[in-house]
Amino acid sequence: MKFAVISEKLAKGLTEELDFIGDEKEIISYAIYTTLLSIIGTIMVVCLAYFLNVLKPTVIAVLFGGTLRRLSGGAHFNTPLKCLLFGTIAYCTIGISAKLLFIYELLNQTSLLTVTGIAFLLVLILAPVDSPAKPINSKKLQIVLKISSLGFIIISLLLIRLTNDPLIIVSAVLGLLYQSITLLPIFNRKEVKKSI
Repeated sequence: MKFAVISEKLAKGLTEELDFIGDEKEIISYAIYTTLLSIIGTIMVVCLAYFLNVLKPTVIAVLFGGTLRRLSGGAHFNTPLKCLLFGTIAYCTIGISAKLLFIYELLNQTSLLTVTGIAFLLVLILAPVDSPAKPINSKKLQIVLKISSLGFIIISLLLIRLTNDPLIIVSAVLGLLYQSITLLPIFNRKEVKKSI
């Protein structure tokens, strides 16, 4: 299934109906594309996490890491299916890790704040990262995605500080860290030109 083709067709219909052109069309197409992939990926992750008995930490990691991914982009495989399979395995591994870190009390507040700070810096320097299948050509969209990514990490930090559940905190922080690491150039197949 060609997700890029589906998103382009949906965006074309929407933008023609709403009389949008240029940047607005690209923004809508990008949003549709990432939404389709997110829905399918989430279903796959939930099924495997349930089977592995790590549903709660995995879902929390996906909520935080997956939302950041929609805004910041990141490493991609050459097909959406490979990307979804790897993401499913990665997030379930994060769920298992979060559960173990929680059980054995291996992370403290300082280390969690440090990890969140690292995620913030990676996003500040590297986001947004696009893919060859869905490049981000609009400078306006690049700026919106960077600001949104940074804002999401700040909001996440506030939400994390408001909860008293250590498993939620560890899962959220690991989800943010995983996603921010996927922005590193070593995990991306092409150099992304940025104007910001």
